[in-house]
Amino acid sequence: MKKCSKKIISKVGKTFEPYRVFLRPLRDKLRLTHRSIERYFINKKPLDKKILLTSTEEILKPLRVVRESLEQNQNENVASGDLLDLMRRAKCFGINLARIDIRQESSRHTQLIAEFVKKKYNKNYFKFTEDEKINFLKSKLTSNKNIINKFKFSNKENKEVWSTLKILADEPSECLGAYVISMTTSVSDILSVSFLQKEAKIKDKLRVVPLFETLDDLLNAKPVMENLFSKKWYRKLINNKQEVMIGYSDSSKDAGKICASWHQYKAQEEIVKLGKKFNIDVTFFHGRGGSPGRGGGPIQATLRSQPPNSVNGKIRITDQGEVIQQKYGYEPIAEYNLCSYIGAVTEATLNPPPSPKQNWRELIEKMSDISKSSYRKNINQSSEFIKYFKTVTPSAALGKLSIGSRPSKRKNVDNIKSLRAIPWVFAWTQIRLMLPAWLGSAEALRYGYIKKFRKTLFDMEKNWPFFNSMLDILDMVITKADPEISKIYEEYLADNSLKRVGKKLRFQFDAIKNLNKKITTKETIMSRKQLRTLITVRAIYSEVLNIIQQIVIFKLKKNKKMSEKKYLNDALLTSIAGISAAMKNTG
Repeated sequence: MKKCSKKIISKVGKTFEPYRVFLRPLRDKLRLTHRSIERYFINKKPLDKKILLTSTEEILKPLRVVRESLEQNQNENVASGDLLDLMRRAKCFGINLARIDIRQESSRHTQLIAEFVKKKYNKNYFKFTEDEKINFLKSKLTSNKNIINKFKFSNKENKEVWSTLKILADEPSECLGAYVISMTTSVSDILSVSFLQKEAKIKDKLRVVPLFETLDDLLNAKPVMENLFSKKWYRKLINNKQEVMIGYSDSSKDAGKICASWHQYKAQEEIVKLGKKFNIDVTFFHGRGGSPGRGGGPIQATLRSQPPNSVNGKIRITDQGEVIQQKYGYEPIAEYNLCSYIGAVTEATLNPPPSPKQNWRELIEKMSDISKSSYRKNINQSSEFIKYFKTVTPSAALGKLSIGSRPSKRKNVDNIKSLRAIPWVFAWTQIRLMLPAWLGSAEALRYGYIKKFRKTLFDMEKNWPFFNSMLDILDMVITKADPEISKIYEEYLADNSLKRVGKKLRFQFDAIKNLNKKITTKETIMSRKQLRTLITVRAIYSEVLNIIQQIVIFKLKKNKKMSEKKYLNDALLTSIAGISAAMKNTG
């Protein structure tokens, strides 16, 4: 193709293949970048960023020149064909494929600032009131001076946090997404990250995203965001755009499924109202996993069940666990799921779900409280329950699995509260009890089913997508659970005192199963027919693995020979992987 624009000729001169010659430097730079990164990971050779591709614009700029030239020379088919497709891919995915989010616990930022304040001003930052912290951070945020940049931290954890921030300052901004603050409890938690980004000299600041995940955090979400949004200087700082992350795992582990779901709903509802009041564009980020105990479920039903105007044309959602392979491992299925997301967002935006009626609110509020009380009574008030969990489930082995980015416990404390939500859900799924998704629900639904509220309950089930989706997921959990399998684990692993715990849990499961049949619509139950068939087919293999697993756990407890322990550990981990594959939504 000899014909080309004057712009290209000025670069390559007279040549038989002007486009190939013109794009050769880009091709060479791409190859050099690829090889340099490989050498960095294999041989730890440092990268020379001056000779590497560091932005998408470096790819798009020469491609635009080529496209303009093709259009000028009547080659529209080529210009608007593969070339345009390539440019769209480059624009969409960039040089980094996906932006990376940074996540850190709020206390780590507080700890870092406290060390600096102690050495710089000889003050105890931990003893500052919340208003004093806010005023301190505001004064530093609005100042042009950098006060931490060359400060030498002595604490190991503080060094780690600060070095991470300094690395972010050196990375291309298009490779970075949001800075998520887990365990956000206060305004100062959010301002701390904005302050530290400024001090680290991050030019294009990462979006600061508070994560409200425990029940207390969800209850506290409204006052925290209202305090922030009411500050004119903060609205200017964020350019009237705020992303808020809603956590599912910890609130469910903390208070049970029904209570957690309702308070997740209310938190979003309240933040939407605050966004309208202060003219702030709010985007919700849903940190969902594959399992029902971690917010899992069909995307259409999930988005239909969100509060009105909470989607509003955009949403961020994580898919975690084995659902990634299930949803995106095969191209046609990946395309189907992505289209489902687009369709669900469009529907939730154009046809938002109804706001709950006052009698719905009153009933779900009461059911939420009952569910929470029942759940916590089982979890927290019985020392035998903790022993049961540790004895009967393979929870001790989960930390050995090479499948997570984080440890199984937040701290080295041996109790349920310290355990992360993912292993909590995972362990119960292994023994087919699926407890986090239904414990406490029986008492709540029994209250709603009494004659006084029955009419309201059925009205909610029929006309409120939030409640309908909750019952739908509950029905799916009941379909997948098999308490008789957990009973087999007990026979081998638990003493008589612990067997009482298991008997009580199975009684509660039977109660929720019977109530579910009375409340759930026939259409929903019939729609599960295919699911039940699939579970029956998989059960042929998974039940064998369950039997093998409890035998292996028993032998590991009795056997002290290291050589045999290695063999048994391998067998245990294999059984865990197999059962996970059969259950499909361990998370």
